[in-house]
Amino acid sequence: MGGTVIGYGTAMDAALPADGTPPPPGTEGGIAGAARDLVGALLNAVGRAGSFSVAAVGDGIEGPARALAGRIVSGAVNQPRAVADAAALVKALDDQPRSPLLGGATGAALAAKVARRVGPLRLLARRTPLWLLVTAAPALHASIALGAQELALVASHLVHRARAAGLEPDPERVRRASVQLLLGAPVDPGAEPRHAPLAVAWLQRALRAALPFSSGVATRESGPLALAASSVDPVSLGRADEPPAGEAA
Repeated sequence: MGGTVIGYGTAMDAALPADGTPPPPGTEGGIAGAARDLVGALLNAVGRAGSFSVAAVGDGIEGPARALAGRIVSGAVNQPRAVADAAALVKALDDQPRSPLLGGATGAALAAKVARRVGPLRLLARRTPLWLLVTAAPALHASIALGAQELALVASHLVHRARAAGLEPDPERVRRASVQLLLGAPVDPGAEPRHAPLAVAWLQRALRAALPFSSGVATRESGPLALAASSVDPVSLGRADEPPAGEAA
């Protein structure tokens, strides 16, 4: 559970689940491409705002965060992970490394890239968020990859529960419920949640992992998260135009 270093390598593609959808024209597409877009949006937003708060950076990252969540849930609907019950979900979440760190040459290269993006004059000004960005940028890549895995597992569990109830899950409803669960918010699949707070939580986890003498890098504890996910009414996850199996249309 503690101190594990994630060996993601130089690209995020190997760490992220394939979503099975073709890339949109003119973009990299896929979950890995959406994750890189979110990393860039977070770095740019924090660099401009000089703050790590949701209020300061939320508008700049809401779109990329929602796009990534949509890709992840699309993959979970097409190929759900084997987490049909709460016990399997807890085990799968616990099997994820808890410390999102990149080491060695990969981490050094990413930190140097951030330093070039921010600029030496701004770094010399010792604005704390910019110094921390350089320190935490490698961990941010890994934290978002870890967050993608967590979101995929929760979404997969909801997909299994909907299908066990004889319903084909609505990807939009599964996405909303999954994000709400990871945020610890009340679950209402019909209400659109903000995705920026989840991305900021991943950023803050990366900062805690990158700084010395820090702890508690998990986004949510696996037990309460799995219990909340297993308590979601599966009927609320189905497509609005499709009644449960055995009911007349």
